[in-house]
Amino acid sequence: MPTGPFRPGDKVPSTGIYIASHYQHRLPHEVFAVEGELFPVCKRCGTRASFALFKAVADIALDQDFAASTEAQKWKKAKAGPIGD
Repeated sequence: MPTGPFRPGDKVPSTGIYIASHYQHRLPHEVFAVEGELFPVCKRCGTRASFALFKAVADIALDQDFAASTEAQKWKKAKAGPIGD
């Protein structure tokens, strides 16, 4: 699994926590990114930002132990209708 560095516009290789590094305006910080999405451009340093995988994590909605309960919660909310009815 590649760990980076990745640039804005690159496809996120795996869901996880990444260290975002900027050019001269902000200290590195943790961000969450989802596999298949694109790393975003920074509003201040543009494409000079970079990302490195800190820790790969699983999407809870795709976890075998939680997927069914997540779908059941969505169904229950949809069936109940809007709040205040």
